[in-house]
Amino acid sequence: MRLIHVAHLVGGKLYGSEDFEVIGISSPEDPKPHTIVFCQEKSEVEKVKNFELAIVVKEPIEHSNYILVEDVKHAMALFLKSFYPERHPSGISERAYIGKDVFVGEEVYIAPFAYVGDGVEIGNRVKIYPFSYIGDNCVIGDDTIIFSGVHIYPGCIIGKRVRIHSGTVIGADGFGYHVGREGITKLHHVGKVVVEDDVEIGANTTIDRALIDRTLIGKGTKIDNLVMIGHNCRIGENNLIVSQVGLSGSVKTGKNVILAGQVGVADHVCIGDNVKIAAKSGVANDLEPNRTYGANLPAIEWTRWKRIYLYLLKLPELFKKGQI
Repeated sequence: MRLIHVAHLVGGKLYGSEDFEVIGISSPEDPKPHTIVFCQEKSEVEKVKNFELAIVVKEPIEHSNYILVEDVKHAMALFLKSFYPERHPSGISERAYIGKDVFVGEEVYIAPFAYVGDGVEIGNRVKIYPFSYIGDNCVIGDDTIIFSGVHIYPGCIIGKRVRIHSGTVIGADGFGYHVGREGITKLHHVGKVVVEDDVEIGANTTIDRALIDRTLIGKGTKIDNLVMIGHNCRIGENNLIVSQVGLSGSVKTGKNVILAGQVGVADHVCIGDNVKIAAKSGVANDLEPNRTYGANLPAIEWTRWKRIYLYLLKLPELFKKGQI
């Protein structure tokens, strides 16, 4: 691809040769000739400026070929989507299991050893890869991609343009029991999971079905690998939920919420719009919108931590004596 075409693609201004040929992308850590490198920091530019390549930056630099853009990461996304388009097959394998009364749209791919239960509705251009399970009466919207080894329990609804990565389980029973005289009695979960349009769900994530109504994942939300979402949760639109987050049952989040890695949220907590929660934080109470929260404890030298912990144990006694 000529560099002028790259500039048009990413919406940037070209400085250098229009005819410079770009054969791919490389990183600042491993630059290669005739590739394009997206640099967000000046230190990254220093690593690549002596190579015969093109650079995308947000501020002018001294280099023979570069493109100036407002948002380097967005420009990278546009380039990757165009230069490395994702390709998927079509057709239904004879080695796939297709149940009764299944509706299948156009240009659908159902791979060998995929299982599609009775009464399932599959939209246009849906791709279902090997060893995935789609339970009875599920609905899968147009252009959704279900990678290998995904399990979607019966009655779940998946929207359009959803991407579900390998190992994900959607619609398993929530962790619901009654403890009484008879011991531990299981609460049979008869609800469903609804995943709205343009959601992406990372590998080995679990989303439990509701007890009675529905567990909801709002449109545009992106969920990382290894996330646990409990029964009856209502996740708002355009949330970002990072790896190893755990949400207990009936948690509600607003729009544009960001939960960083290993955040844990107690049951029935409501989190307002535009909230950001720092990694490793525990959330036990409702959070007001438009704020950043966090109570994590970064790793410190071990002997120092033991001294600090010793003082923490003495705090109640010190308060009682009025010394604090």
